[in-house]
Amino acid sequence: MARHPARRAHILALIGAGLLIVTFGTMGIELGNEMARHGDLDRRSTAAGSYLRNLHHATSEARICHYAWLAKGQERDETCYERAIAQLGAARQDFTAFKAIQKRQGSERSEPLSAVDNGLTQVAGWKTTGGAMPEGGEQVLATLDDNLSVLSRVSTLDQADRVANMLRNTSWQRRLGLLGILTGVLSLISAGWVLDRSSLAAARAEASSRDLALRLRATLDSLSLGVAVFGADGRLWHWNEQLRTVLGLEKDFLKLGLSYEELSAVLVVGGVPLLEPFEHIEASLSRGESAPPVMVECNGINGADLELCRTLFFAPDGAAERRGFVLTAADITLRLRSERALGEAQKLRALGQLTAGIAHDFKNLLTVILGNLELAADHDQPDHVEQRQEYLSAATHAGRQSEALTGQLLSFMRRQSTTPDSLSLADLFSFLSGLLGRIIGSRIVVECGDVSGVWSVRADPAQLESAVLNLAINARDAMPTGGRLRIVARNVTFPVNADLMSLPVEEGRTMRVVSDPTPLTAGDWVRLDVIDSGSGMTKEVLAHLFEPFFTTKSEGAGTGLGMAMVLAFSQQARGRVVVATGASCGTEVSLWLPRAVTDVKEVVLPKCAPAAPVQERQMQVLVVEDDAAIRDIVVTILGMAGHRVLEAGDGEQAFDVAAAAKGRIDLLVTDIQLPGPLDGVTLSRVLAGRDAGLAVVYMSGELTPDSPPPPGALKGARLLPKPFRRDGLMQAVTAALTARAGA
Repeated sequence: MARHPARRAHILALIGAGLLIVTFGTMGIELGNEMARHGDLDRRSTAAGSYLRNLHHATSEARICHYAWLAKGQERDETCYERAIAQLGAARQDFTAFKAIQKRQGSERSEPLSAVDNGLTQVAGWKTTGGAMPEGGEQVLATLDDNLSVLSRVSTLDQADRVANMLRNTSWQRRLGLLGILTGVLSLISAGWVLDRSSLAAARAEASSRDLALRLRATLDSLSLGVAVFGADGRLWHWNEQLRTVLGLEKDFLKLGLSYEELSAVLVVGGVPLLEPFEHIEASLSRGESAPPVMVECNGINGADLELCRTLFFAPDGAAERRGFVLTAADITLRLRSERALGEAQKLRALGQLTAGIAHDFKNLLTVILGNLELAADHDQPDHVEQRQEYLSAATHAGRQSEALTGQLLSFMRRQSTTPDSLSLADLFSFLSGLLGRIIGSRIVVECGDVSGVWSVRADPAQLESAVLNLAINARDAMPTGGRLRIVARNVTFPVNADLMSLPVEEGRTMRVVSDPTPLTAGDWVRLDVIDSGSGMTKEVLAHLFEPFFTTKSEGAGTGLGMAMVLAFSQQARGRVVVATGASCGTEVSLWLPRAVTDVKEVVLPKCAPAAPVQERQMQVLVVEDDAAIRDIVVTILGMAGHRVLEAGDGEQAFDVAAAAKGRIDLLVTDIQLPGPLDGVTLSRVLAGRDAGLAVVYMSGELTPDSPPPPGALKGARLLPKPFRRDGLMQAVTAALTARAGA
């Protein structure tokens, strides 16, 4: 192992420290010997020093207080002056002893002592009543102060000599000094050894850190997602090459110290930046608190689907210079494509279930229709009129049932609501009551509760229907030998925020899981329960219930997206999903949906306008339908109503017929989907350009009673869903003619 470069510095420091210790130790010994030669400490010098300090203080205080009294005339300054003069007079009594000590310590003190003695004698005879000072008193105090200062300096020097005398260089002191030097040298040697070991350990740690950094770098570069580490100042610290590929950046764009704003300025699609403003990140970092990651899905500048995630990090010691954030970018194009494919597969699976049930009902209805028509054809004798009419009525009734079934299927596939934020559960239950029986099968009894008093909810109708159908299909799979499926709803009001996991256990279902553990906000909620009588779930299944692609079914029997779609719906509706289950107690899935701000009110449709009065001239009607059988029926009904009817099989033929017709066309009855370049809507706009008073009726098998007008439809046109009967056709014709007459 190579020595750490700091080892040389450690050796030099050891040599220098040793030399300093030896040098200063020798100087200390010599200084101690020199100080010890100046004699012993006289204990009485302490009292003399205290006396000298008190005397000096009193003199200074007398001068200061007298000047203050002369300047301001305050009583306290006068009192201070009198007290200081009295103290000097009293000190005159102890001056003889002090003078003897000073003379013994040195003859050079004679002159200052005489001057002090003379000054104290004069001050002792002063009368200070009223703060008065004798003439020449200021000079006496000044002289006294100066000589006391001289004595104080001399005493200080003597005190230093006495301290030196305490440090006489005795034999035991020399031995003690030598022992100290030896101890210091040994300590330095030990410190040098420890420092040398430390340098080796530091070298090993540095090599290990370098190796760890290389491994981490290799790991970072091997990741399939791009990673960038920024400091708290928004400067780039680390990144991997995958980041440039995922974000579609230029080769040399990423560099050390690149600012977050520069990166954000480049990542702009359609004028909208992909990254959040740095001010938001800076505010989160300044608070010094951990925050949830910020994730967003978007399209990158290279057209790829991206998932961007920003995460804060803080140093364990809380140091501001070691905090920052990490930006990760993942290309989720393939994942989204797979999710969409699986979602479509889930929809197709549900549609297959629905189609199978609908096909069964259609076969039954067609059997009734065809059978009764054959029987009616056999009874063609005049005396069989009543029985033939009975067979025809039965066929007509079955045809109307098939019409209702078709409308129900179209409503499920293309349902639209005039109030997307407000849905009546009565409509939902009415829709599901007949549909679920076909999907679930005859082995399971389906019960839909009474929801006449249940509030409207704020949810998308199609998504809610899809969620309930998914739950019903899951319940069916949980009851392979049959059972009972109940769908009920009730109103719930929470005066305070409620924890759904703390609600009472119902019917022994002790195991529960909730989609969001946060409390449900106070207010009005609607609880929609889908309850089965199956065997329930295990804890392991319940723990993974909401995970996408998790399924307990055999391979190919399910996609595992049913509960994930229910969860997504509840999150979009800002509600909750609670699943409660228990051994042999079945499973209850509760959808908690917020109450709509305003309940759905019953919409009263206006009655059809009365039939237009008989026209003085014959109405000319153009019927356009590619199906010849349907076209013949429409032409026959309108002809029986007294209209002159023209017919065509497509848009181009209709245009030619209208051009060759004598007089103007009063009414156009056309299918929306026509073969050729002219569909029904385009044809109506072309003919309306020629005849301003043209009334229009659009027909289509894809229309439902609540369908909106097709794009580009003429104002005042009427919609006629297929299949239709004579009354429906004539009502639509009358309404279209009336609307045109009013316009």
